[in-house]
Amino acid sequence: MFRSAYPLCFVLAAALASCSLRTDETAKNSRSTPAPSVAATAAPAQTPEATPEETAGRSATLLCHATETGDYEVYKKQTFAIDFEPFRNSCFVTAINPEYDDPPMESRFAIYRNGKKVFDFPSQFNGINFGCWVDAVSFQDLDADGLKDIIVISKCQAKMGDFNENTVYMNNGKGFTTREDANTQLGELTSIKQVVDFVKENPSMFF
Repeated sequence: MFRSAYPLCFVLAAALASCSLRTDETAKNSRSTPAPSVAATAAPAQTPEATPEETAGRSATLLCHATETGDYEVYKKQTFAIDFEPFRNSCFVTAINPEYDDPPMESRFAIYRNGKKVFDFPSQFNGINFGCWVDAVSFQDLDADGLKDIIVISKCQAKMGDFNENTVYMNNGKGFTTREDANTQLGELTSIKQVVDFVKENPSMFF
């Protein structure tokens, strides 16, 4: 009886050892294989939708870009839709000679409405007839009279290098006027903000 039981015990012991081995291997394998990592992805930022006014302004500016200016080409970077007195629903159009596009040295600007020129700015580039171009334009009320004035930041080319030729146009309710003697004081200024600050510090020079 003892002889027959011994082999059975040996078989059971071997089976238990095998189960224990498989259990240890499974645990070892589960520890050595790292769980896949999941990276957190930020949700894309929502782009604010344009207001109806902004959309209308962009559409109006695109229409201004199609203005016919004869042999000159519309300089889109400095052409804008405007909608203030005395030129409602109009375009501030900068036009350039296509022969000079980098920089656009032979530039000029005017106001158009319904495809027709309705106002030509006096003393453009303070009387310099060639070698100048528009670098920036701003429309804002400088003297708090309820009418928007215009600042034109310009550059002109010379043998010694480019120089600034800035102009402030005051809105009188019928059109725009400027004072070249006052504009000559703006030659060292390079930005709209600098011109605005100078005009507000020296209003009697311009108004």
